[in-house]
Amino acid sequence: MDMGRARFGPVETATVVSSRRAALAMLLGAGHWLRAAPLPETAGAANSGAPIRLAVSESLVSGVNINDARAAMLIWIKQMERDFQVQIDLDPSVFQPSSEILRRIRTGSADAIALNVVEYRQAAEELDANQVISETPGNVQYVLLVKRERGIRSLGDLRGRRLLILGGTRMCISHQWLSTILDDAHLPQADQLFASIAEDDKATKVVLPVFFGQADACITSKASFDLMCELNPQVAKDLIALATSLPLVVTFYTFRRNYKSPSRDRIAHVYTNVNASVSGKQLATLFQFQSLTTGDVTRLETALAVLDKVEKIRSRTATAAGKGRENGQR
Repeated sequence: MDMGRARFGPVETATVVSSRRAALAMLLGAGHWLRAAPLPETAGAANSGAPIRLAVSESLVSGVNINDARAAMLIWIKQMERDFQVQIDLDPSVFQPSSEILRRIRTGSADAIALNVVEYRQAAEELDANQVISETPGNVQYVLLVKRERGIRSLGDLRGRRLLILGGTRMCISHQWLSTILDDAHLPQADQLFASIAEDDKATKVVLPVFFGQADACITSKASFDLMCELNPQVAKDLIALATSLPLVVTFYTFRRNYKSPSRDRIAHVYTNVNASVSGKQLATLFQFQSLTTGDVTRLETALAVLDKVEKIRSRTATAAGKGRENGQR
């Protein structure tokens, strides 16, 4: 078994981490970039209107040195400005904490925003519901995995067990999803059901402990699990999915409500054609997406429904706790 561990871990790391490092190196060596496909009737034209103010949440950066990612993003922005005749106003820090992203949205000091669905939900009334730029049909699916031979056949069998959860950008509502499926099964919430819960940003450190019997269950992304199964078919044989989420869009670009500018269409074009240039392909590798398309807020409905349901669970729990305290004081 140790041989399987030694063989598998480095392969997965080489496949995912090394590709992101290579993408980062190519971005930072920007002199070799090819020009992107020009915007129809705009490339080479004089820039018009005020610069578009871009804000990017730091929640979208995980697994890469943030200083390197910052440098790569700034280089790509400069390339975009040259190729598409658009001025972009981006804070030198590039990635900003959620509190600052929300402040900029609420004060109208950001025009285009890259954020996650949790942040979106907190400021949705200030954002344009008609244009969401993301992967389709969804960025991610979550899977709750257990080992076949451990005799775990239902969520109730996880009582008193050890759970591991993958962290990172795309797992931003994994805890909330877990809360909803436990509630559907009429079980206690995770902190009461499991003996312990731990999180790690590396899929190997989440899935393999379950494979080797060191943990009882894990939540990871379906994409990560599928990749591990391709690299080690024994993982696919030994681990089973106890629950799988619907496809979720959890990270995306959108615009502030009522924002109108020629720059808006240009930015949308750039992102939905990101794979048209070498630089765009490397950025896609760095931020772990395949391609982007434009839709409306309906593509967020599944993820928002998870957050809405969790809010109801919390409200119900708080009400029950309040009644319990009242009864205890009588």
